[in-house]
Amino acid sequence: MSYGCQVSDDEPNGSKAVSLLLRLSTLALALTSAVVMATASECTVVQLNGVVATITYKDFPPFVYLVGFNIAAAMLEAAAIYLRLSTGGGDDDDEGFKGKLPGILLVVIDVAVQALVYTATGGAFAAVSAYGPQINACGAGAGRFCGQVHQSKLLSFAGSAAVGLAVVFRDVSLPFSLWPTSSD
Repeated sequence: MSYGCQVSDDEPNGSKAVSLLLRLSTLALALTSAVVMATASECTVVQLNGVVATITYKDFPPFVYLVGFNIAAAMLEAAAIYLRLSTGGGDDDDEGFKGKLPGILLVVIDVAVQALVYTATGGAFAAVSAYGPQINACGAGAGRFCGQVHQSKLLSFAGSAAVGLAVVFRDVSLPFSLWPTSSD
């Protein structure tokens, strides 16, 4: 068994390791974004006409979508991580279609995760722009709702960047190895 410092005839696996790290980051960021938004504290606001209104993330459809889409993306990313670790991404050509199926599923999952996370992030940014006064009314002393909305939005944005980079590094060969490679 050789390690990263020794010369080996095996192909370097740095891109697999970086892609896996970014996939794990995507899973964590998407799930954290959903949890932060779902646990956003309620905010009670007295409107100009004297009506008392309680505001939650459920009052804003894009935030509900963010929670649902990011949870779905996290589950799909967990499946992608499993496929990547258990089969190596479907690189085996000797089994025909059955050997290529995990690789095909990995590509489909990658596209679905990107669509979900990008849509959730875009919706959150649009909602913050569109509903700015209502969200900002919950800032400062009225509760943590405004801060949690912005944290969730930024976590989702970071997850968007991580999922995009994970796909890029999956296909780009990096000239180093991070875990032991077989010398057999």
